[in-house]
Amino acid sequence: MTTLAPKTMTAERWRAVDNVLQGALACARDQRDTFVVQACGDDGSLRDEVSSLLAAHDATPTDFLARPAVEEHGMPSTAPVATPPATPPPTRTVAARSMVYAVAAGIVAGIVTGWRLAHSPTVARWSGAIAAARQQASSTRGPNSSAASDSRVSGASSLVVVDRAGRVVRDIAAPRPWTPRFSPDGRRIAYGAFGEGRGTSDIWITDLDAGTTRRLTDDDADSNDPQWSPDGATLAYSVNAPGGKDVVEQRVDAGSARVVASRPGTQFPTDWLHDGSALLVSEDAGANHFDILVQPANGSAARSYAATGAQETAGRISPHTHWVAYTSDESGREEVYVDSYPNPRHRVVVSRDGGADPVWRGDGRELYYWRGDALTAVPIDGSNIDRPPTLGAERVLFQLPYEHSQNTMYDVSPDGQRFAIVRHR
Repeated sequence: MTTLAPKTMTAERWRAVDNVLQGALACARDQRDTFVVQACGDDGSLRDEVSSLLAAHDATPTDFLARPAVEEHGMPSTAPVATPPATPPPTRTVAARSMVYAVAAGIVAGIVTGWRLAHSPTVARWSGAIAAARQQASSTRGPNSSAASDSRVSGASSLVVVDRAGRVVRDIAAPRPWTPRFSPDGRRIAYGAFGEGRGTSDIWITDLDAGTTRRLTDDDADSNDPQWSPDGATLAYSVNAPGGKDVVEQRVDAGSARVVASRPGTQFPTDWLHDGSALLVSEDAGANHFDILVQPANGSAARSYAATGAQETAGRISPHTHWVAYTSDESGREEVYVDSYPNPRHRVVVSRDGGADPVWRGDGRELYYWRGDALTAVPIDGSNIDRPPTLGAERVLFQLPYEHSQNTMYDVSPDGQRFAIVRHR
């Protein structure tokens, strides 16, 4: 029997592996082998690579390979997309076995050798899950652990609107939803999601009053990370570009997209300043970390806001444009910080025992963040812009299986009464 030599794992090759892998994971267990054979065709090396990853995936304790790298990390998706059968994947719980750790670690090492995207979230979840399982395969995340180190992003997620007690008041049908954002008037929600039979994301808008949903984009640009302009007339979002992702904007009623930021690498918007002057943007700075930039809305050169050796993500501007809340792991774990804008000089730590993904209430007097699966509210007074804001006593509003990622996967209505959340099932 002839053994097929594995092909060099370039970024393009990994995209092919990842596309087939995600399609296989969406199949019922007894249909995966047939799907892989059909999707790989005559490429025996591709078939072997996907089959090896599936075997290790089925023996590990969590579904940490189930969201594609293209969705997580802005990788260009130019490889053919394989569409799985419509059969929903079964729920599974698999006990960890010690030999899987060595097998999976070897697979990961082989895949990422010589590839600059070795730190993508897809591969990072393998490494993180293997390390966590060595410590305690059956443990669950505690309230003080870092959400980033235990991401359970699996593709089995849903978009829900809940009240302040965590009760679901609306379930939005959105396949693999991403970064929901309330419109400034609180009546609509924009988000990324995958249309039927599509391998890339588009921007969708759900009108909560009318109960209708429409698609803003309809192409293969992997549009995601929508952010509303202050007047609610335009959305800025990320699109695929050679070597990463760019930022564009498009009117909600009509018109084509206009490029706002085009630079080498990956960048995606996280908020739109309420005076309309600029966007907060997360940029992949290499070495497995992101920086926060201020990108003028007129397309002129961006400037750094939070750019250190630590990971700074999820920047959100206060309603009066005096403060920026964001997540940083400079202390060794993720915490929520607030600092002055436009110049960071009055920083204060909001969370004390771990926290991520801050979002402001519409009046700027309450800030929300996640500690694990607990949504926490903190009263905040930033009326004096010459000194750090004053924080009140935090309290947990509710607990819900939140889908933590590089961008904020939830939002709050302007009145602070409803939350649109990507929920892990």
